[in-house]
Amino acid sequence: MRSAGHLLAIFVLVGVAAHASAKDVAELTAPLLAAREREAFGSVDGRAYAEGQRGGAESTPYPGVSVLLLPRSEEFEAEMDGIKASHRDSLDAFLEAEPKLSAARVAYERAIVDAGGGQLLLGESSDASGAFRFARVPEGAWTLLAWREMPHAKRPTSLKANEARRYKTRPQVFGYTSVVLWRIPLQVKAGEEVAIRLHDRNEWLTGTREDRRVPDPNRPSAPKGQAAPPK
Repeated sequence: MRSAGHLLAIFVLVGVAAHASAKDVAELTAPLLAAREREAFGSVDGRAYAEGQRGGAESTPYPGVSVLLLPRSEEFEAEMDGIKASHRDSLDAFLEAEPKLSAARVAYERAIVDAGGGQLLLGESSDASGAFRFARVPEGAWTLLAWREMPHAKRPTSLKANEARRYKTRPQVFGYTSVVLWRIPLQVKAGEEVAIRLHDRNEWLTGTREDRRVPDPNRPSAPKGQAAPPK
């Protein structure tokens, strides 16, 4: 069973790896900052949806999809590719893939901010129709990252009274969140619009994030067959 310490080690190691290249981030952000300074902007217009299941069927929009534009980094993308390449090797690798990817992204964002490029972290969320738009994107090379989260509650395994006392500090699984990720490289040009479509046929990776925590002894147990009330 994976421990909380094991997961913490994942975040620390991935963060260290990303920060090791922070000195090179300034070179990636410089041309984008220069384009921003001279107001050389393009735009990115997109929509997230599930395609119709049958010919001619209407698509189903994905609202609430998080969309992020980041300066393109070959090293960051190689790190993501490495995580993806091994995420089917074992159950642990599968469960650790999404946390590792999130940790790598956060570390890269921090490196961009530390390099003075915080203005280049562009984030949006898709609306009720699945649409999103970035109106002022400095021309240059970007990576679009997007993710859609679908939480699933789960009643933790019931323990006998003596087991509950013995393992009262052991984390239990209260559910999980399925996370669908998209990754698309973009080349933005001043005065031009880039059209992006995120759908079920161009997903980059699907991962899982467990809701693993120590049960609160002061909270009432859920009725049999139901998930515990949210924390």
